[in-house]
Amino acid sequence: MSQEQEAANEVLTLEAEVNKFSNELPYWGRFLAKKILSDSTISDIDIDIVYQYLLEELTLLPPTEKPNLAINYCGNNSSDYKLDLSFTKLENIEGVNALTENQVIDFSPNLTIIYGANGSGKSGYVRLLKKVFYSKTPEEIIQNIHIKSEHKPVSANFTFHSADSGISLKYPDNSNNSEFEQFAVFDNGSVKKHLDHKNEFEFRPAGLSFFADFTEAIKRVEVKLNSEIASKQTSNEFDVWFDGESEIKALVQGLTAQTNIVDLKKHTPFSEKDKTEKAAIEKKYDEVALASKNKEKDIIKLEGIKKSVSDNKKTIEFINTYFASTYLTRVQTSITDCLDKEAAAKAGGIENFKTNKVQNIGTTEWKNFIVAADKFAKQQKGDETVYPKSNDNCLLCHQPLSEEAENLINNYWVFIKSVVEQNATQSQQELNEIKAGFEKLTFDLFPIDNILTVWLTENYPNFLTSVKENLAAQKVLTSNIVADITGKTANNRVEIQTSVDDHDTIISAINESISTLKNDSLGAELTKLLNTKTYLAHKEKFNIHFEKFTTYIQNQQWILKANTISWVSQKRTITTWEKNLSGKYFNQKYVDIFNQECAHLNGSFGIEVSHTGSSGTSFRQLTLKGKNPAAILSEGEQKVIALADFMAEMQLSDVNRGVIFDDPVTSLDEGRKKDIAHRLIKESGRKQVIVFTHDLIFVSNLITFSEECTNPFLCHWVENRDGNAGQVWLKNSPSYEKEYRNAEPARKHYTDANKDDCPPAQREFLVRTGFTALRTCYEVLVINDLFKNVVQRYNERVSVDALSKVFFDDELVNELLDSFAQCCRYMEGHTHSDKYAYKKPEPTNLNEEIIRYDTIRTKIKKTTKPTA
Repeated sequence: MSQEQEAANEVLTLEAEVNKFSNELPYWGRFLAKKILSDSTISDIDIDIVYQYLLEELTLLPPTEKPNLAINYCGNNSSDYKLDLSFTKLENIEGVNALTENQVIDFSPNLTIIYGANGSGKSGYVRLLKKVFYSKTPEEIIQNIHIKSEHKPVSANFTFHSADSGISLKYPDNSNNSEFEQFAVFDNGSVKKHLDHKNEFEFRPAGLSFFADFTEAIKRVEVKLNSEIASKQTSNEFDVWFDGESEIKALVQGLTAQTNIVDLKKHTPFSEKDKTEKAAIEKKYDEVALASKNKEKDIIKLEGIKKSVSDNKKTIEFINTYFASTYLTRVQTSITDCLDKEAAAKAGGIENFKTNKVQNIGTTEWKNFIVAADKFAKQQKGDETVYPKSNDNCLLCHQPLSEEAENLINNYWVFIKSVVEQNATQSQQELNEIKAGFEKLTFDLFPIDNILTVWLTENYPNFLTSVKENLAAQKVLTSNIVADITGKTANNRVEIQTSVDDHDTIISAINESISTLKNDSLGAELTKLLNTKTYLAHKEKFNIHFEKFTTYIQNQQWILKANTISWVSQKRTITTWEKNLSGKYFNQKYVDIFNQECAHLNGSFGIEVSHTGSSGTSFRQLTLKGKNPAAILSEGEQKVIALADFMAEMQLSDVNRGVIFDDPVTSLDEGRKKDIAHRLIKESGRKQVIVFTHDLIFVSNLITFSEECTNPFLCHWVENRDGNAGQVWLKNSPSYEKEYRNAEPARKHYTDANKDDCPPAQREFLVRTGFTALRTCYEVLVINDLFKNVVQRYNERVSVDALSKVFFDDELVNELLDSFAQCCRYMEGHTHSDKYAYKKPEPTNLNEEIIRYDTIRTKIKKTTKPTA
């Protein structure tokens, strides 16, 4: 065979493909793989070693000499798991629910049945086993709620057997021992877990489990690398040390993994010459800065003066508007207009009201009085009726008004509403407004201590004098105009204007001075000195912190190299390999076994199994036509599928040595109970099977099928006696129908009673018990043979079809009744008929009745229904 053919054949085994995957890994990965495949626990020290190898691969550490690693996994490496392990004893249980203490349960290497009615304490034992062994539905163990104090912690002793020696372990002290991982529990709560969820394969070939273990191991390496990356991952905040701008600061701000440290060294060292130059530059800079500072003050002062001149100009321009010829003409015209309108108002009505009885008619007070009276009169007539009317009273004296008085008041109202009066009033208001405008004018624009006044006095005294004289003339004119308005004298006043042309000349001169100051070479020299001063200061600090910069760059380079490994890609590769090998060597095998289990349990409902994988872990999901089986199947069918799933996974397990069931046939019919009993008996031939149940038919099926297969078994009875739950009676089983299908139970009692060394009292007890057993044999004979199993004990179903086989021979029936009555005659505590009075039985009596039973049984079995 060629080397190529040998290589091709080698890949056809799971172990060979695991070797191929492992040997293609980098050295650090091979180290991990070899450890895992040799069943070694990966310690923190191992992770440290692997980490060093990884850093060498990433060129973050210099390479070292390493031993050659050749992986040749054959699947037979030593392991903590024991293939011959058996669970032999459970004892010393404390703190579990209300279970009675000091109980012992022995386990058969094949089948162990633990029978007990509901409430007997079985669930307490199951909860303990679910907590200790593998279970999809582990439960927290509750302490005895019937006692208020002195609760003991949960504990129990487990005894296992392997390699011809016992292994004693205590829970929870030894709960991490591998023996506890080799047993699994199935209960009713597991059904939904098997059907409703995507389930991880807990037990798989070691070759496939390697991938999950390898993934977990590299995660630890990843955490270690990421931790060191985080410790080196600092932000570049070095620029806080450098005030101002320089090429050194720019260099520091741009530090990355690509920065060449040689470029940094161009700015080292900070020599004595640099120190001397720095001191000289700082001194020169301070001198120039001082001079520059005075210049800046001058510029700021000139800018302020310029603004003041500009504001002064705007104020004067505003004042000039009041003394322009057009505005002065308006003042004169307004006075004339007001005089004319007042005369018109006086001529139009005031004369009509003059009388010797009232003084000052036509004055302002008189007019105000009339207006007020009008307003008050309107308030008296809510219905808008005009006041006064006939019979109205005077608003002042409350006396009735005469017709003459009414006419006078009405004439008042007509007067105040006349156009000439209103025109006179408006004209007066306009004059008042003009007068107020003049009175508000301010002419003292150059206070003595004002900065602008001082500056103009020093620089433009003639301008200042001229402007102040004009303002003074305008102020005098203002007084005259106010007097004209007050006295209503329409004088012709001459325009007075203050020129603002010199303001513009002064502003231009100030601008030129500012420009001259700004263009001075002092500023350029100061900028040059500042740049040199800043560079030397930065160079000094750069050299002080140089080591921090180089460390930062080296850390960034380290991080860059460290990030070249893609952990996502590593895990994806592992998942791909695991998925491919699972599909090739495990998944289909599981599907085949699952389908076989479904067939064994009469559960071939078309269940489909899909597989997924992630991070070295495999999952399965059961579906029926794309739906959750729980949504379609009956409760009994769901349980069958869940059992098949559980049994299939346990068969594929390399380590599982025992399965434990808690009432696996609840709610199932007799046929399914038989199917499950057959399957468990078969399983008990290859590994331990432990069954907790309260179902008598199921107990009967388990014992009967075990006896037929000659499989050893143990049956124990759990009771709640006088409120003490969990009392175990070893090697004790309830009566079950098939045990009494012949006279063997009664014959055993006869044999023991007939022994020479049997005491009289014991002999009498055994004989009576033998008759009791024989009586049960007759009852079973009637059910199974005479009535052809139409009605069965412990079964609600009636087999109506079996009625066609039932036939009664009266003579034979009478013979059976007589023999049954003989048994009752010898049973103490039974109600006896007058015909068969009770007498003390002897062994010979029991033997005679056994012979009679065998004879009648033979006759009944041979009797058939006559053909028509």
